[in-house]
Amino acid sequence: MSKDQLMPPNEHACRRRQFLKTSVITAVGVSGCLSDNSGSPADSATHSPETQPITSQTSDGSEPVNIVSLSVTDYIVYALAGVHPHVHRRKDKQYLTLSVNSALSRDTIQNQLRVNIDGESVPLAESQPVRWRNETIDIAFAVSKTETFDSGYILYDQKKRQSLSKTILTRLNTPPVFEVSELSVSPRELRAGTQREVTVSFTLTNTGDGRGTFGASLSGNFTSGSQTVTATLDSDSERNVTQNTRVIGRNDTVTIRLDWGVDEWMADISIIGTPIGSQTSTPAPK
Repeated sequence: MSKDQLMPPNEHACRRRQFLKTSVITAVGVSGCLSDNSGSPADSATHSPETQPITSQTSDGSEPVNIVSLSVTDYIVYALAGVHPHVHRRKDKQYLTLSVNSALSRDTIQNQLRVNIDGESVPLAESQPVRWRNETIDIAFAVSKTETFDSGYILYDQKKRQSLSKTILTRLNTPPVFEVSELSVSPRELRAGTQREVTVSFTLTNTGDGRGTFGASLSGNFTSGSQTVTATLDSDSERNVTQNTRVIGRNDTVTIRLDWGVDEWMADISIIGTPIGSQTSTPAPK
């Protein structure tokens, strides 16, 4: 696959944000994965100081619903086939995620929770994040990267509960924009019946206006599912990213797949010296 085929140049004109409102421009250096929860680290030390949990009562006065944090990211991780962590991302979209602490079901919360920005309701993300090691329920909303915003608020049960902070609005108005190029895998050949680590490398460029974290899913044939590859870059910066993954030499080829949501790259590793009637056994995936 040629470099030109990997990812088309971003056409959304990042520099549009020269027209940001003064009240938004004054806040700079906001992280790519930014949270309004003062207890959680972000890519940058800059985060909103306020803590304003949202509380709503059910009809019998029990089970409060508390939103414990808000974060803005370039991608979300969802459960592929209901089991495997996998990256979800769409071109010109970013994700505002609300982490909810409640005994209510995800469906109940998702049906009542809304985000309104500049008078427009924000749609839910196509795939919803799952926290495997957390008790919170995360609800993600897909926000445009190509617009600028003045104000927003959160609703629960059709009632306005909390305004979006200037920090969150600044992060929404200055998103990262990632481009991937020069993808390669090494080695390109693997002897039959063996297992070893291969290295995937690529050049990652952030052409956007803000710092952010890129995410992709890397998979081979050693285990089911994939591993998440991440890299954090400042605006107008570039770096080489490498990630190892283990593969098994069986069949004719091993296919390596890197999926960053809006694009997918695949490369084949040839299997050489395939034994016929050999006593060499192929290791089973763990």
